[in-house]
Amino acid sequence: MSKLNIKWKIISIEVSEENQIIPIDFKLAKDIVKCSGVYLSVREFVNTPQNTIPQIGELSLMFNAKSKHPLHFTAAYSKDISDKKETLKLDCDIKANTNIAGFYIDYAQMRNETKEFQPYTLSIYLQCYSKENNSTK
Repeated sequence: MSKLNIKWKIISIEVSEENQIIPIDFKLAKDIVKCSGVYLSVREFVNTPQNTIPQIGELSLMFNAKSKHPLHFTAAYSKDISDKKETLKLDCDIKANTNIAGFYIDYAQMRNETKEFQPYTLSIYLQCYSKENNSTK
């Protein structure tokens, strides 16, 4: 008999230039059978005059050899620290040994008071499920 365990997979994207287009090609572990949610976070504090930037970039993710495209989303940035981390719902069954493909496009909105672009790291947290075999029963 097998049961499903939650595993968080993290894809980190280093954005070093404005308007940068970053391809994504991330190999999932062979035991991952489903991804049910995604959470986006800018890893570091960015020196911008705004507390919130509603559109910092565009994220697109495709699963199962690009046969499923459950996420095309505009990412936001907030300086506010929140205890409430809600995921965007995915509900995507995963075929064995497939990659997650896609891209991230920066919108050149992360600027300081002198209008200089501020590099940042976008972390994509995928809430996935792995199958664990229990053969000890």
